[in-house]
Amino acid sequence: MPREMNDVIPPGGRRSIRSVPIPPRAHRWSGSDEPEEAASLPGRVAQSPRRLGGRWILWGVVVCVLMGLGTTVFFSLSGATVTVTLKAVPVEVSLQGTALAATTTVGAYVPYREVVTEGVEEVLLESEGEKRVERKASGTIIVYNNFGSAPQRLIKNTRFETPDGFMYRIPESIIVPGRKTDGGKTLPGSVETPVFADQAGDTYNIGLTDFTIPGFKTSPERFAGFYARSKTEMTGGFVGMAPFVSPEKLANARSALRAALQSTLLTKARAEAGEDLVFDSGFALRTASVPEEAVSGGKMKVVERGTLTAFAFSRRTLAAYIAERSLLRYDGAAVILEGLDTLSFGFLNKVDYGKGAGGTLLFDIQGKGTVVWELDEAALARSLAGKPKTETVAVVSSFPAIERSQVIIRPFWKKAFPSNPERIIIKVSH
Repeated sequence: MPREMNDVIPPGGRRSIRSVPIPPRAHRWSGSDEPEEAASLPGRVAQSPRRLGGRWILWGVVVCVLMGLGTTVFFSLSGATVTVTLKAVPVEVSLQGTALAATTTVGAYVPYREVVTEGVEEVLLESEGEKRVERKASGTIIVYNNFGSAPQRLIKNTRFETPDGFMYRIPESIIVPGRKTDGGKTLPGSVETPVFADQAGDTYNIGLTDFTIPGFKTSPERFAGFYARSKTEMTGGFVGMAPFVSPEKLANARSALRAALQSTLLTKARAEAGEDLVFDSGFALRTASVPEEAVSGGKMKVVERGTLTAFAFSRRTLAAYIAERSLLRYDGAAVILEGLDTLSFGFLNKVDYGKGAGGTLLFDIQGKGTVVWELDEAALARSLAGKPKTETVAVVSSFPAIERSQVIIRPFWKKAFPSNPERIIIKVSH
């Protein structure tokens, strides 16, 4: 049965949409005005001005932190990197040169300094029996020249006499340097040398003493100007029956002792030389054989004393000396020589070294290396600091060591180097 329209009309009569009441509209407030209707709106929570103010403060802190982080990142990433390639030239070194201890500048001579080390090596040998032996006492003396500035050669077997009349002789010729003036004081020249007693026997085993040179008695001034003093006691003099060791066995033992002495003293000299270079053959070694001595147990004590004078070269100074003589064009700038340690060093006046005055050293150097110009990286950074990027070429060209360069400035839009040199990184290659 058809339903009548009246069946869907709500109680109370017919209503229109215009008759539906509209709730009051919520409005924003500021200051102390309080929206009375806001609390009645469904799904809406009223917020106080204090709470909204706290939220704005929070967002302000976040923004400040982000800005601080951004600034930190900006400055941490900002800066400049300059990559430079240094001037480098391979060279074949083949030259003979002269070194002088008395000079400090590179020129006709290359300077060096002496590093002197001393030591003793000994060994006990089994006796092969007994036999009558005659040994001369020996020791080391220092000979002085207070006569004049000219050096004085003393020939082999020159005699030295003690106040008690005991005579000792030098086994090889020596040259005593002349006296010199240092700080207003006159200092005599001096040289060390071994001496041996004129005769065998324990009578010549004496303590420290002074010596004169009898051969100069005809010239009173020369006789007074040349003299010597003991550095060691005179020992080893003996005549009688003593344990016996064959000459061959004794010679082998002394050879081994001298080799050990050389190795020990050279290692010690290198340690004392520090950063300076001492070549494998860049030294002079003087040894003195102490007479054999019988000890308990039927053994013989064999002793070798030695003094090693090493030639220590400044690496930069020697590199400049070699560059001057090995390159067609060298501007006298500071350089290093890569491969310097591998060069072969020949000591040309080894036989006469130490016998003459002035410490002149003749040498030969052979090998290959690379001369590399040195760069003052801090000076380059200071020169670039604050400069526009367009001036890079002008600044870099003032440093002769630089062959070419590449510049990166961060961030990319900056057109000048940082004003702080510490923010400029210098990378070096060759």
